[in-house]
Amino acid sequence: MAYNITLTGKNNKEALDLLELSAKIMNTCKLVYWLEGGTLLGIRRENRLLPWDNDLDFSLMYPGKPKLDTLINQLKSEGLRVRVRKFKNTLPFKNGDLRIIKVRKKKLFGLLKGNVCLDIFIKYNYNEKAYWQIGNKVKNVPYKFYATVKEIKFNNYSYSIPKLTDEYLTYRYGNWKVPVKNWNTFTDDNALS
Repeated sequence: MAYNITLTGKNNKEALDLLELSAKIMNTCKLVYWLEGGTLLGIRRENRLLPWDNDLDFSLMYPGKPKLDTLINQLKSEGLRVRVRKFKNTLPFKNGDLRIIKVRKKKLFGLLKGNVCLDIFIKYNYNEKAYWQIGNKVKNVPYKFYATVKEIKFNNYSYSIPKLTDEYLTYRYGNWKVPVKNWNTFTDDNALS
């Protein structure tokens, strides 16, 4: 989603802290997650968060409601602001299934939300394709891209990324090695259904 910020200055510091804390929580919950979207692209290509990006992205395959409930409770217990979005009348998903978890730090005793949002996309495997939704757009990629993960070291922490990272980035972005600062997830992504 579009947020009216960039990951520079204080936002970059907040983003790095939120990224590491959220990854630690997912590891504690024993969830298989991976860096996603612009977050994955920036770290893989440039070993940094893209300064023109406006959020952070993680993904995981649907692990079942109990594990998602545990994740949400753990995020909240760490003092983070958590909001969920569910599917409504969108095929191939079931109404009420979780589609995204939005995580932010809290400011001013929890009265304000932090500037940086971390989106955790919940993906569903149908017929060997992984499906998810951003805004009103349904996306999918071959499930093989998410079947296994590996580690990448970034900012003194190890994060999970798809094992076929370069192939995945090529599938989604085309020539991902060349920066495109005005890339639009709603029109330019090769994963659009």
